[in-house]
Amino acid sequence: MGRPKKTKINLDKSSLQEFMQEIYNDCVNVMNSARKELNERKNRAEIEDINDESQIGKVNNDTLKIIEATIDRKLALAKLQSQIVDNNDKNSETTKQSGDSTLTDDDKSLLRELFEEQKQKNNNNYDLD
Repeated sequence: MGRPKKTKINLDKSSLQEFMQEIYNDCVNVMNSARKELNERKNRAEIEDINDESQIGKVNNDTLKIIEATIDRKLALAKLQSQIVDNNDKNSETTKQSGDSTLTDDDKSLLRELFEEQKQKNNNNYDLD
């Protein structure tokens, strides 16, 4: 049994970093298991007729779609991280003066919208503060 998913998310820098790391780790685990299955299937495949080959091809295609989806998630995560870093760079003078390293209200509203979208798509219940 895997570790429990994080559902309580504070909209601050450290909580988001933990959540993004969890997403990244999940993507890596899914990719590794999909690659392992693909390699095992290649090694043990005994094709006797065309029907076997077509069924193996369909399963391999589904596995490659899973790998592609995890790559897309990792890219989206990298884009989000770069946006946060760019935003922090732009606001670095304000942060240095006030000593505050929290997200802006615009960032928080954007993140709330993203989490609401994911909640609708995946039936995940995120508790945002």
